[in-house]
Amino acid sequence: MADLTAALDIAAVHDARTVRDWLAVPFAVFSGDSVWVPPLNFHERRRISRSRAPFFTFGDAQLFVAYRSRRPIGRISAQINRRHLEFHRDGCGHFGFFDCVDDSEAAQALVGAAADWLRAHSVSRMVGPVNFTTNEECGCLVSGFDTPPAILMTHARPWFGPLLEHAGLCKEIDLYAYRLVPDMLPSSIYSIADKARHRSGVSVRPFDMRRYAEEVHTLIDIFNDAWQNNWGFVPFSPAEIDALLAEMRPLIRGEYGRFALFKGEPAAVMVGLPNINEAIASFKGRLLPFNWLKLLWLLKRERVRTVRVPLLGIRRAYQSTPIGGELLALLIAEFVQQMRTYDLDWVEFSWVLETNKPMVTLAERAAGPPVKTYRIFSRSLQA
Repeated sequence: MADLTAALDIAAVHDARTVRDWLAVPFAVFSGDSVWVPPLNFHERRRISRSRAPFFTFGDAQLFVAYRSRRPIGRISAQINRRHLEFHRDGCGHFGFFDCVDDSEAAQALVGAAADWLRAHSVSRMVGPVNFTTNEECGCLVSGFDTPPAILMTHARPWFGPLLEHAGLCKEIDLYAYRLVPDMLPSSIYSIADKARHRSGVSVRPFDMRRYAEEVHTLIDIFNDAWQNNWGFVPFSPAEIDALLAEMRPLIRGEYGRFALFKGEPAAVMVGLPNINEAIASFKGRLLPFNWLKLLWLLKRERVRTVRVPLLGIRRAYQSTPIGGELLALLIAEFVQQMRTYDLDWVEFSWVLETNKPMVTLAERAAGPPVKTYRIFSRSLQA
């Protein structure tokens, strides 16, 4: 427990020691939280490395750590995403990676440091948490604290949201996560899927792993079209695509990725990822010396019992049309039928924007109400 009477210091991350402190913050904040999954340190170091992280090819950032009695107790990033500014022209900067003990003074100081950095870079609003882009982890968990997060989703303590509000931030938008038990997919979804199966020109195929790079580029082409009008959307950059190709390859299997085709052309896509958080929860952030072997064995033996679906979308030409809903239902039904053979505990669909009413309706029809809600906050930086 941090001594809240000790002097508070906020320091910019600038050397090996402050990087270590940045990485240590979550371990202090989530100590005693049985459902938190420590991230892998090698991955966390790489994603903040200016020479290795894709974000720094099109953005800039500053990381900050809060200390009491020289102990790291909180952290935050402030970042400028030039691709976002070029695409949206909204004068918006972002903050992310917010973790903090239950210390209102520290949280306000961290948000203040991020706000000052963003003002110095001539943006008029701050929005987050976004780690570093909307193509990575987004949102502060505000409900659903009692279950572990799925792969590439954030976790939080119940006080995170109130701390951000006390620091002057307000709700921007909520993101939902839904969990479906494969054996409990409603018959109505199968009925809608059957309509698609009987349509002329409709088919579904799994990813062809022999043409992995080509398949990922097709996925991104659909993503960039389907999500174009969604909140926060920014197209993938070439550097992000290269990183995606490398990082997804060990995780994805052909049957975990599917395209729905209409008249021979890919019209919709669905991607599932084995929830390796199950495997790494006990690793304490370390892969060496032997944890990497445990992870490979679990993936090879298909011992992971949960899956996250981070991508489910359809080209704009078919959105808000009867065939659009049918194609998405068909993808869900076929994927879930495949997952039933693996005897999975659940499949998570995340995240879904609260404003995306058609997808919210489909997700709730398939899985019921959301199991987790993640909030994006915002604040004006103008005087």
